[in-house]
Amino acid sequence: MVGDEDAAGSVARMRRDWEARAGSDPLYYIDSRQRDWTLADFYSGGPALVAGFVDPGLAELGVDPTGLRVLEIGCGMGRLFEGLSARFGDVWGIDISATMIEKGREHCPVPATWLVGDGASLTGVADASIDHVISFEVFQHIPEREVIYSYLAECRRVLRPGGTMHVQLRCGSDSKAQAVVRAQPRPIRTLTARILHAVRVLPVVGDIDTWLGCIVPREDAAGELRRLGFEGIAVLPDDVHVKGLGYSVVARRPA
Repeated sequence: MVGDEDAAGSVARMRRDWEARAGSDPLYYIDSRQRDWTLADFYSGGPALVAGFVDPGLAELGVDPTGLRVLEIGCGMGRLFEGLSARFGDVWGIDISATMIEKGREHCPVPATWLVGDGASLTGVADASIDHVISFEVFQHIPEREVIYSYLAECRRVLRPGGTMHVQLRCGSDSKAQAVVRAQPRPIRTLTARILHAVRVLPVVGDIDTWLGCIVPREDAAGELRRLGFEGIAVLPDDVHVKGLGYSVVARRPA
């Protein structure tokens, strides 16, 4: 569990901001490629995202998901659950926002187990109870690397021996403007974001850092997984987002 003061403050901001985003326009904040989603269009894109993100990880790991239990960290409203349920036997999701979970329970087209998380751990998920853990478009928004590493350690805890994981991370900015903002000291960064939000150039509710997240180089993520005792570690390209934004890592808990 994260104890560092800066990390704890980031977790508190994440909870506040993602609750605000969930109450404001949850579909947009889950997928900002489009401003006005219908629920039908939003959920209909989930199976394609599972095919584009989850399937390559399963193939790299050599995993047949039939009958297995999968846990998604940062599940939001369960956009991926329909695609996951077509592959796995049991679908679980955990999210920092209670409002996201509530809306997911109401609207998600397939049954699942829903959990409200604390933003830094997988409290509520028993040790060695999950076969496969995924996280997509979540760690890229986390401001503190320590919080991401806390989640990686929690993945090892909840995975059964021989269980596997696949998470997406950020290694760069998705635009030159974002890179400029990211490079500023936090007081200037947050002031710039407030000004841009006021003039409606930056349509993002909440703290800028809980949207931009932090950069984790590929070699650092792989090194942390090795330190935690994972095996079969591989770095996969991110073919879903703009080139240079991210990558994903897969790994296996030793049997």
